[in-house]
Amino acid sequence: MSAAMLPAGPVRIKFEKRGSLKFISHLDLQRMMNTAFNRAEIPIWYTEGFNPHKKLIFALPLPLGAESICEFLDFRIVEPMSSDELTERLNAAFPPQLRVFESYTPESKFQSIGWAEYELSGNSVKSIDPAEALKAPVVVLKRTKSGEKEADISQFIKRAEIENGVLRLVLCADQQNYLNPDYPAKYMGLEDYSVMRRRLFLKDSVTEFK
Repeated sequence: MSAAMLPAGPVRIKFEKRGSLKFISHLDLQRMMNTAFNRAEIPIWYTEGFNPHKKLIFALPLPLGAESICEFLDFRIVEPMSSDELTERLNAAFPPQLRVFESYTPESKFQSIGWAEYELSGNSVKSIDPAEALKAPVVVLKRTKSGEKEADISQFIKRAEIENGVLRLVLCADQQNYLNPDYPAKYMGLEDYSVMRRRLFLKDSVTEFK
């Protein structure tokens, strides 16, 4: 089966960010991507004006210290290219902890993302009953642009359950009410836990984003 040809225009890649890269900031990730695109010689579109630059748009910044297998990045190419070739070129230019799964022409907008699914694992997770621990109200000290203040985050927690010793949380991920998984985790008293973002959903919290 031949690879799909990506026409000149918008392209989306789905990639993972794992291992030691979970400790780099979103800004560092942007710099890393810029360097990788140069090395891979992707025919990417640049902005016009006095300071032309690649326009790389990420779906949802990942919390520092979290891993993910569902990161998305949008950009534009200026000439047609095979999806397989684009994926292979980027993977050859990326460090081992970044890997592109697929590249395709996007059919949805990042604004349609409503929820994100996280897996939290660690010894402290095994003793948690999330249904009991996250009964409303769930009041935490939340950082805002105007400083820290108390907030009830229960409405931003769609699902919380233990499965095979792992805590699975589906949390609000829209642009106005994004909820960092550290808030419910620390509210439940978790310590020394790891975080993996598994999936993104549309606003119905059921349909997986692509």
